[in-house]
Amino acid sequence: MRIFRWLYRNKWWLITAVIVVAAFFYGVRANMDGPSTAAEMEYTVERRDIVREETVTGSLEAKSQIDVKAKVGGILKEVPVKEGDTVTRGMVLARIDEVDLRKALKLSQARYNLALAQYEKQKKGGTREQVSSLEADVKNREVELELARENLNRIQTLYDKGYSSDQELEDAKGRLDRAQAAYEDIKQRLEFARTSASPEDLAIAEATLKQSKLQLDLAQEDLQNATIRSEVDGKVLAVELDPGDTVVPSIQGREGNVIMIVGDTTAILVQCEIGEDLIGVLNEGMDVEFDLSFIKDRKVPGKITRISHFGRPNQNGVVMFPMEMELAEDVGEPRLGSTARGKISVAKAENVLSLPVVAISSRGEEKIAKKVTGNGATEEIVVETGISDGRFVEIKSGLNEGDRVMGDFSETESGPPERRGRRIVVKG
Repeated sequence: MRIFRWLYRNKWWLITAVIVVAAFFYGVRANMDGPSTAAEMEYTVERRDIVREETVTGSLEAKSQIDVKAKVGGILKEVPVKEGDTVTRGMVLARIDEVDLRKALKLSQARYNLALAQYEKQKKGGTREQVSSLEADVKNREVELELARENLNRIQTLYDKGYSSDQELEDAKGRLDRAQAAYEDIKQRLEFARTSASPEDLAIAEATLKQSKLQLDLAQEDLQNATIRSEVDGKVLAVELDPGDTVVPSIQGREGNVIMIVGDTTAILVQCEIGEDLIGVLNEGMDVEFDLSFIKDRKVPGKITRISHFGRPNQNGVVMFPMEMELAEDVGEPRLGSTARGKISVAKAENVLSLPVVAISSRGEEKIAKKVTGNGATEEIVVETGISDGRFVEIKSGLNEGDRVMGDFSETESGPPERRGRRIVVKG
């Protein structure tokens, strides 16, 4: 009875002591076990199809794309097409104002007529008539020279005030230079004519006639080039200039500005770059399955059409090779420049033995599996592996269908409770 009374009086002390002792032994056990406990999961060797895929990312482009530029300069008068319009070869895309071009054509025609008349007179030996004609031509060239000089002064004044462009100033200077050269040339020919009629005079007249004919042809060609026509069948992808804008011609090494962009959208390409690791893995003619940003309900098939043989290092020093793929189906209105992600099957094994990749570890060059032999015991088996899709790996030898294998896991106890869980450890 005394013992029970003592226990009753000191029950709280006893309970406290029991808790302290239990906590002590729990801590000792925890320190012996360490911060994590090992765990394994059992897998069975099964048959399945394994497909190895590579993923590439590129952008959509038209098969052929042309920057439409002009061969003559001037003010853009008309753009009869808009973005998205279908165009055919020879169709009018734009027109440049022709007023100045027609004036230039009339002037070239007049010069040609004059040169032809002088040449005919030279052939007849009419020295007096030739001199008279050349004197009249000198006066005409003097007038043209003076007009060119006045025009340059006017443009220079406007340019100094900010009302004229660099191009207009350069054109005015060029006009003055040509007028000066023409004036000097006609004066020299007049001096020749005043001396006497000679075979040399006839040769000069003939050369002048040829030169004026060439200038006439160029003036006619410039007038024709004021109407810009499509060189391909396709669609207008973008319109860069509007009526009223100044067109800079693409001649004599000058780039010129782009009026619009026309492309052949009957075939859509995907342009991308691949690294050296995929050279030899991917080949021309391989099928590709595309995910397009503007098509959500289906995959679009395609093929690899070209892999460049010349690679260049990117900004990170990695050598990249351009690769071109082509869509095999119509996608309606393509969104050129949008992203396309393609999956390419590079290897396939059908109905082969397989295991999850987490069930295989490496030891040097060997691949190891922990085969369950019985009574929970395991045996390390060297296996030969084949292709893998990232989740499963082909087992070529070392195991049979139905064999059981232990895969390594570990359970972490570090961090707050909400972050605890299991993580897969893939060896090798």
